Amino acid sequence: MSRTYVISMSIIVTLLVVGSLLLLAEIFIPGMIAGTFGAICFLFAIVAAYREFDAPDSHYLAIGIILLAGIEFIAWLRFFPDSKLAERFVSKGSIGTLGNERPDLVGQKGVALTDLRPSGAVRLDSGGKIDVVSEGNLIERDTRVGVIDVEGLRVVVRQED
Repeated sequence: MSRTYVISMSIIVTLLVVGSLLLLAEIFIPGMIAGTFGAICFLFAIVAAYREFDAPDSHYLAIGIILLAGIEFIAWLRFFPDSKLAERFVSKGSIGTLGNERPDLVGQKGVALTDLRPSGAVRLDSGGKIDVVSEGNLIERDTRVGVIDVEGLRVVVRQED
């Protein structure tokens, strides 16, 4: 083995190790900076291989580097989300609920605080203030209304006779 071969392989291996460490550091340093530099190290390792070696050897090295990057990515997807380390980064709590349907509002009465064109605000007789939508008609302020339907977060009211 020639001295040039050993130096070239040392540079390529160093780039691969540094690239892998930078990709690992991406877990701790948000912003994709470390991961980008890790990918650049992999790219430079491929370029160095093509500059120093013949085509077949360079192709094998490039395929190996791409496989290494793919294996690291798949391993990260497989093991990181369930690891103890991920618990610090992944929120298990929730804020609010998506299915916020309130069937208890149906049938309640109140007074329009704003003109409902068709949306606005109503003060319920039970004391709560809610955002509502009229059936489609304009309902003027200070008019008595009743809740006729609740669809998710949408509360539909109708003018009382």
